[in-house]
Amino acid sequence: MPAIQPARLATQAAELTEHFGSPEKFVSALHDLLDFYADRTLRPGQVIESAPLLKSYQAPGQVLRQIERELAEMVDSDPEAALALADALWIEEWVETRLLAIAILGRIPPHPSDRITERAQFWGIACREEKIVKALASTGIARLRAEARDDFIDLLENWLDSEERSAVLIGLRALPALLEIENFDNLPLVFRWIAPLVRQVDREIRDDLLVVVHLLAKQSPQETVYFLRQSLAATTNPQTAKLLRRALDELPEEISSTLRLELRQRRDAQK
Repeated sequence: MPAIQPARLATQAAELTEHFGSPEKFVSALHDLLDFYADRTLRPGQVIESAPLLKSYQAPGQVLRQIERELAEMVDSDPEAALALADALWIEEWVETRLLAIAILGRIPPHPSDRITERAQFWGIACREEKIVKALASTGIARLRAEARDDFIDLLENWLDSEERSAVLIGLRALPALLEIENFDNLPLVFRWIAPLVRQVDREIRDDLLVVVHLLAKQSPQETVYFLRQSLAATTNPQTAKLLRRALDELPEEISSTLRLELRQRRDAQK
């Protein structure tokens, strides 16, 4: 992999974006550029945690960021051409092409919103790679979340109610951003969404579900304790009890004592 020279990279990215209106040519030129910066070495001591689900050039993040900067104005001025390019990039099934597709999607005005939500919904089901899941849950729906909240909420509900585990996971990743919106106060809606997930929790979604429960506990401890007690009473799933024990860390002792007792009694009964 050649050392990155900012001036040369800027020129290369600018030349690439000359093909903005021709997705096939853009994709071909992008592969050439990524191949130029590909990292094909495994350095001593470097550990690969798991086999990637998508092919990757392992190109430095600086490369994609430069391309995104060059594309920004074009995406803003011609959203339809940008959507066509994003679709072509997504089909390629490389980490880098999908990350760039998501970055483009996140810049497109969500009016009409269905051009964003339909792609996010479809892409969400196809997401398995960790980098892609995180990017779609944050960057890919950034403008939708900021400018079309009702449509963002509908998308979350579709994800969280899906039978596809990958869609549920990305919904959980995107949900904290809703809870962190200053004037969002419809917590009963969120409790309704996650109720079946808490009762049927498994290792694949447990950590992301815990993040959501912790945020709910910070916003409304009493409602959260009531919800967790109901969830515990409605299931015998041992993973639910484990999730609730971890959730107790964010709950005041004075209002969570009953839940603590119920968890202790359930654990003793299982011995």
